[in-house]
Amino acid sequence: MTGSGERIGTMTMPSLASYLALAKQAIKTALAGVASLYITGLLRLPEGYWAAISALIVMQSSVGATVYASRTRLAGTAVGALVGGAFVAMAGTSIPSFAAAVTLAFLLCSILRLAESQRLATVTVAIIMLVGRVNAPWVVALHRFLEVAIGIVIALVVSIVLWPSHARRTLRNGIAEALSALENRYKAVSSRYRGGLPPASPDLKAAADAGMRRNKDLLQHALRETVGLTRGPEILALLMDRLEGISQAVESLDLAAQGGPADTYVRTFDPELDRVDAALSTAFQWLAERVVKGSSTQGWPELASAVAELDARIVAARKSDAAAGHPFEEVLRLYSFFLSLKNLAGELEGTHAFVGSERPLGRAA
Repeated sequence: MTGSGERIGTMTMPSLASYLALAKQAIKTALAGVASLYITGLLRLPEGYWAAISALIVMQSSVGATVYASRTRLAGTAVGALVGGAFVAMAGTSIPSFAAAVTLAFLLCSILRLAESQRLATVTVAIIMLVGRVNAPWVVALHRFLEVAIGIVIALVVSIVLWPSHARRTLRNGIAEALSALENRYKAVSSRYRGGLPPASPDLKAAADAGMRRNKDLLQHALRETVGLTRGPEILALLMDRLEGISQAVESLDLAAQGGPADTYVRTFDPELDRVDAALSTAFQWLAERVVKGSSTQGWPELASAVAELDARIVAARKSDAAAGHPFEEVLRLYSFFLSLKNLAGELEGTHAFVGSERPLGRAA
């Protein structure tokens, strides 16, 4: 499996690779800040520390995230510098003028669909209008924009050139980890229902849900990393849709098994359910390996035939009235559990058909 750390009990310990990645990111961030100060010093810009601050802020853990943060900050600074410089030149620095400039900068970002740049735009307005300087307002605004732009450009260059980390690669690992978390949750649900074990730990659901949220954020950054790519990020977006379907299927299975730890009718089908359990686990593992490595060390399981065998066994039991003597709720719960199981198997089979035909999911993506 491709997790970023070793599991000890219920805790995940960071691996050496994780510490190395953190060290590289720290070096990149420091280098971007120092280079920004150096460049602004060469250009004799009066407040070069703004370039360093901007570089430190926009430097993210992946190229896609850095691009997004850079765009947000640069757009906000441009709007704020334009509005702040214009208001100082035309209306001075009175409180009503400042209030009007902040309002206009905020609304202008909304009109330009730059909602996440609104705060930066208003902060830039405040710095230009409220901090006294000897230079003309337009000069101050221009300096502020240049300083921020230099810091952003340097951060982008460092992010792309030095140990580049692409969100699409991290996303593939995240999808594999999410599949592993969903497998663990499925196993816990099945064990609880079939073996009368205590309810699955809430941590399993929390881990799966947290992984899905992280992957959705990573996907947005991966979609911005389109330079030199054709369909890689788009394929990952489609794969995330498949993963969402698998997650919902596991959730439905959990709901179907609620209240059934003491059921005995389900144990009539233990041999068939054992085979389905084994096939599902192999399917989860196959998909995780395929997403990360582009191949798997094991073959795809006979999942469809295992489910069909269970289906036939349940039909035969119904015809022979094998459920006689068992509470109606138990029988109904078994049918509901089987339908949810069948749905989960279908989601995994559909995902197998998708990733099995898409080479860009390999390491080259």
